[in-house]
This record gives sequence, structure tokens and C-alpha cells, in this order.
Amino acid sequence: MTRLFLPVLLISLSVAGQAQDVPLENCRDLPMVKATVGKRQFQFLLDTGASSTLLNQKSFPSQDTTEIMMESWNGSEGRQARAVSLPDFRIGERSLYNLKLVAVDLATVERSCQKRVDGVLGADLIARLGLTIDLKNHMATLDAGAGAPQASFNELDQQQAACEAAFNRSDEKMFAQCLDPDVVLLTSQAAYHGRDAVMKFFRECYFGQNPAMEVSLAPRERHLIGTVMWIEYDMSVTLGDQVMKVRSTALYRKNKERWLMANMNYSTGEQGR
Repeated sequence: MTRLFLPVLLISLSVAGQAQDVPLENCRDLPMVKATVGKRQFQFLLDTGASSTLLNQKSFPSQDTTEIMMESWNGSEGRQARAVSLPDFRIGERSLYNLKLVAVDLATVERSCQKRVDGVLGADLIARLGLTIDLKNHMATLDAGAGAPQASFNELDQQQAACEAAFNRSDEKMFAQCLDPDVVLLTSQAAYHGRDAVMKFFRECYFGQNPAMEVSLAPRERHLIGTVMWIEYDMSVTLGDQVMKVRSTALYRKNKERWLMANMNYSTGEQGR
């Protein structure tokens, strides 16, 4: 008889990040912050009133030129802008990846500051960086829980694709390498603690079935705190002519170069054919 058990939620997450202070400089009465793109350092004017971040086309040259509408206190005006892709953008220890921004002529801003201005950091990236500005003490604080570490997400996606394939072909040896030694799995029948116990459960209830079972995961939300990642999935479980839609949550821990699944949870959804 074919058996299919769906584990129930048991996740305990207790990870504390650490905020980081970043010194600010001045453009007259406005704050500026240093940022790193690639191996080069740039200085950005901080402007919470600007909805979008802008680059200085002199600092970030590009051949792709178009016209955009920009809002200012005296109305809208058309400006020539260039599309620029930044593979990485770092302030302090916080990084953003694969940014698509526009570069415009910031000569007027530079004349006002009387110093080089490589860009204007707007509310969009200020929020993503989790940057809190303290004008009195000339300091900004990077919130410990903020950021969009796309490189870590991409790394886990690549590793999990291989793990998913190993699971679907019942490759026990390879799939076991995807699990943390202290992985926790709780089912409606029993709790399983440790890699050996969890693999025994999968061996008895999932692997080697006829017809074979296939699992497909699609991330809905991803949250990273240090070396721990919590992902909410939409999962499809196909067994013969049955398809079960499942909401899944997984907790991963970084161990050297690999993300290992530390906790597992699946909540039953709808079933179809």
C-alpha cells in the first residue's frame, strides 16, 4: 500500500543579528554615505524624500540612453537618463545584488555640495538596506534584520534544485547530504530527530514507490538572518494520477559552503487530478 505522510510544523528560530553603525559625511546640511560597487568606493547623498535612487552618469557611464520624467518641487520635467546594472552594492557589511538603476546628470547637485556626488540614495534602497539616519550624531545604522541578500538566495536555489532531483529519484546518499545532522521532522504520527531518523522515515514512506512520487517546490517568501534562512514554499506532490497542493516551510542553516535543511514542515492543501 502506498503511504504518504505530511509533516506538521515544528520550527524554532532564535537568531539575533547585529546592527552596524556607518559614519556619515556632509554635503552642506545634507548627509552623505560611502558605498562600494565592485572594488570601487563611491559617495552617495542620502535623500529620504526621493522615491528612487539615482546614479551620476559621470560616475556610472552607460550607452543605453532614454528620457524619463522626474518630479521636483516645481513640477515634472523630462531628463535624459541611462540604464545601469550594478551586480553588487554595499554599505558597511550590507549588500544588495543585481540592481537596475538609472543614471542622470547630477552636475547641479555636485556644484551645490562642492564635492563629488556619485549618486542620490533614495527611499527605495534606504528601506532595503534597513538604514536609519541619525543627523545629530552624523551616523547611520544598518538594521540587523534588513537587506536583500540575493546571492545567498541564488546559492540555495542551485543547491536545492539538486536536492529536489535527488529526492525525486530516491537517491538516498545524495539527499542525506542536504540535511543538517540535527534536522527535526514532526509528523502526525511521531517526531523524528536527527538525519538518520529522518532518512529512515523517508525511506519507509516516500522513496522507491511505484508509481514514483515527484515533489516540486516554488518559493513564496524568503527571510535571511545571518546564516539562517527561512523559506515559505508552494509545493506540488504528484503520486500517480494524484496531485496534492501543499504549503511548506523549511529552515536552512549555512554550514561552510552548503545550506542544510534543519527543520521541515508541510501543511496539507488541496488535492486534485
